[in-house]
Amino acid sequence: MAIYKISYSKEFKRANIHNYGCNFNCTWCSYKLGNHPKPDRFLDLGEIKEVLSRMDIEWVHFVGGEVSTYPLLEEVADFSKNVLGVRTKIGHSNGYNLPPESIDAISISIKSLSEDFYIKYTGKSNKSVLENFQAVYERGIEVDASSVYIPELIDHDEIEEIVTFIADIDPKIPYHITGYIPVPGTPWRTPTWDEITKAQKIAENYLEQVEVSWFSSFEDYLKMISKNPCIRRLRWFKYSIS
Repeated sequence: MAIYKISYSKEFKRANIHNYGCNFNCTWCSYKLGNHPKPDRFLDLGEIKEVLSRMDIEWVHFVGGEVSTYPLLEEVADFSKNVLGVRTKIGHSNGYNLPPESIDAISISIKSLSEDFYIKYTGKSNKSVLENFQAVYERGIEVDASSVYIPELIDHDEIEEIVTFIADIDPKIPYHITGYIPVPGTPWRTPTWDEITKAQKIAENYLEQVEVSWFSSFEDYLKMISKNPCIRRLRWFKYSIS
């Protein structure tokens, strides 16, 4: 649960700070599909500050695993925002921990409104997730939400409950639905494109900004990323290899 890499996007003037480790154990986690061995070494705070100081950046994105588990997140975010004068974002979070004050934007994954579901499939309660989602919004942080659509697990009924919760806070909060990519040893399948678009239509009954992404397999996802590493999230995205 520490920083092991800093990457740079010249096009977006963005530094990506990569964290290793997570406090959830999601059964369906796509990280289990790739080869993610523990890094040989981690970067200390001085190294991170030095690298960021030499970059021409407008954004610092914290990504990988669960960034809120990084003990020095507050120090790095404070340095980025208050010393370098750039905007800060947590690119993906399970929402279990509140972000530090110097975070400008955050994307939070909501898997279910059921606490029993969370405990069974992630090992953690969702009480703090739902409370923190609202707290982040009320703090004025730019927040968006996401869910993984998993047929017969996080299905259309579950999606509707999630978007109802979000809409009760603010229907303008952006929401993203990602089609599940099967992890070996799990019983769930890849959703069809029709299932994903049905989930999108349900969400659009409650929220003003809904995006979806779908890949027919993990290999297809890797092929897409290798062709265009900058693509991560689109207004709508369907990708398959014929």
